[in-house]
Amino acid sequence: MTSDQGSDTAAREREITEASFDDANEDALSVTHSDIAFVKTTLTFATLMSEPTDFDQWFHAVALLNRARETLESSVHLVRHRVPVDAFALLRVAVETAAVAVHITRDPVSFESYLGLSREKYAATQAITRVRSLIPRLPEVWGSLSQTAIHVNVRAFGPSRDAGGHRVVDLFSRKADPLQDRQSLRGVSLAAALVFRAAELVLFDESSNKPGWLKLPGSAMHATATAEKLVERRYQEFISGEQEATLQADAADGASGGH
Repeated sequence: MTSDQGSDTAAREREITEASFDDANEDALSVTHSDIAFVKTTLTFATLMSEPTDFDQWFHAVALLNRARETLESSVHLVRHRVPVDAFALLRVAVETAAVAVHITRDPVSFESYLGLSREKYAATQAITRVRSLIPRLPEVWGSLSQTAIHVNVRAFGPSRDAGGHRVVDLFSRKADPLQDRQSLRGVSLAAALVFRAAELVLFDESSNKPGWLKLPGSAMHATATAEKLVERRYQEFISGEQEATLQADAADGASGGH
C-alpha cells in the first residue's frame, strides 16, 4: 500500500465513522451545536453593540472567548470521529481560555502580565483558581478534563472493549459505542456552557434594577442571564453519564475477570 492509498483509506474510514455517528446521534448533536451557538450569539450581540478599544482588557477577552468557541467547534469534529480523548483535551483548552478571559478583565495586574508588559510571567492556570467564586464548576471540570485527557491513564488511553467485553486495539474504523457517543457530546455541551457563562461575565454587567437580567455596558440593552442554570444542567447530565459509564466498565471487568 502506498502512502497515498493509506491516506485515502484513512479518509474513507473517517467519513464512515462520522456518518455513522451523525446517524446515531442526530438529536444529541443538535443540542450540542445549539449550546455552542449560545456563545457565538452572545459574542456577536455584544460586539455589534459596543466599540472595543485596541489593547484594552475587554478587547483581548473577546478574542479569547472567540478562540474558546472555535476550540469547542473543533472538538465536535473529533467527537464525530469517535476520538473522545483528543476532543476532551481540546475542551480543557477551551475552558482554560475562557477562564483567562474572565481573569484578565478583573485583574489589571494580571492583564499586564498576560500582555508581557510586566516582569512576572503570566500563568494561565492561575486563572482557574481565580474564577472559582464566579464560575464554581469550572475548576472541577478543568481538573477532570486534565485527569481524563492530559494525564495518561488506562481508561482513556488503554485498549477499548469489543462487544464481548474483550480488550482490543482499534487500528481501523472505530466501532460505535452509544454510551461513549452520548457522553462525549455531554462533555462538549458542559464545556460550552462554561464558556457561555464566561462570556456573560466578560461582556455584561448585572442589572441593578432587573434581578436575573444582564445589562450591556454603555447601552440600554438588557438580556436574561441563563448561563448559570445551563452550566448546572449540563454538569448534572455529564455526572449522570459518568456514573453510567463506570457501572458499564465495572460490569465488563467483572464479566471478563478483570482482564
